[in-house]
Amino acid sequence: MRIALNDAAPLYRDAPEAKKARATGKRTFQAFMREVLPNTSRAARVRAGDLIGATLSTVGKQFSESPRTLPEIKTYAEAMSDMFLAYIERINRA
Repeated sequence: MRIALNDAAPLYRDAPEAKKARATGKRTFQAFMREVLPNTSRAARVRAGDLIGATLSTVGKQFSESPRTLPEIKTYAEAMSDMFLAYIERINRA
């Protein structure tokens, strides 16, 4: 699926609707980071958001390139969730 989407990307990547969706997603993610890291400096929050976003993108790309069973998807999702939660909790304690 990921490969097919990548092949089609030039057809939709620069469409106004795609730009609007990306901007909305970015604002939503920034609001989420403000909510989970309310007492963190803006610089630390941006760094954490960049790291989490890059990790989600990279792992998602790699993970989606092979067929997965529902139990495998659930296991990976829970592991990623645990990893991000531990990271966010660590930042909140700093």
